Amino acid sequence: MWRFLSVALAALLAACPDNLEAQSHVSKLRVLAVRADPPELVLEPDAGLPATTLTALAVDPSDASVSVQFALCSEITSTPSPTLPCPGTAGIELPDAGPLSARLDLADPRIAAFASQVRLDGGAFDAGGGIADELDQGVPLLIGFSARAGEQRLDGFTSLTLRSNARGPAGVNPDAPDLEIGDGGPVLAREVLRLQPVVTGDDSRTYQFSFFSTEGSISSLRSTNRTATGQLTPTWVEWTAPEVAPPASVRFWVVLREADAGTAWIERSAVVSP
Repeated sequence: MWRFLSVALAALLAACPDNLEAQSHVSKLRVLAVRADPPELVLEPDAGLPATTLTALAVDPSDASVSVQFALCSEITSTPSPTLPCPGTAGIELPDAGPLSARLDLADPRIAAFASQVRLDGGAFDAGGGIADELDQGVPLLIGFSARAGEQRLDGFTSLTLRSNARGPAGVNPDAPDLEIGDGGPVLAREVLRLQPVVTGDDSRTYQFSFFSTEGSISSLRSTNRTATGQLTPTWVEWTAPEVAPPASVRFWVVLREADAGTAWIERSAVVSP
């Protein structure tokens, strides 16, 4: 058995290209995060149906104009098929709410009709007595998006929780972090610097950071301020500046995600000199 596993692993590694681009490197159209504000939909007694605004951190290093279309998908699942046409025939297109944003309002008649149909079909909202229990636990709503920049197109999915107020009111997105790039001084080619996210909120919370840049290499895609056992841990990662002939401008993004809450981000830049 062990010999079989070793051979299979060797074959798998041989089949994988060794020039895959690092996830932290942004060289083309990317959607680095999606934020909902508020970050969850909570049904409050006598308060009407909830709504939220979805915003994508959609970026393109070429500075081409980027647009994003959102849709509420007709599948209620955490593992959608990559080919699910949402936005498209399997989604309810959401109205624009500003640059890279859309509005999801459960009072929308199209969404109300969809929810009613799901109940009758015995899905996540079954027509019996299970709907209250489902909502107390929280039901994931699948959101599809399609980003475009010039000839580029990128499709993806995110999820949003719909729940009752059994666990309290809706959460609030954290404040945007800041980012310290080294000591803030000039950056030289091939120099290794720390990227240090700075959070102004409650440091007793658990945060996860994701790091991205248009040039150079980042030692780790993610960091967190607490281990699985609750111990504080450094949140910085190392960035190695690229080799440059003329001075080069580098863009950075840090995405902050708070456990059981929401998302925030910041963009910064630095000039690398020879």
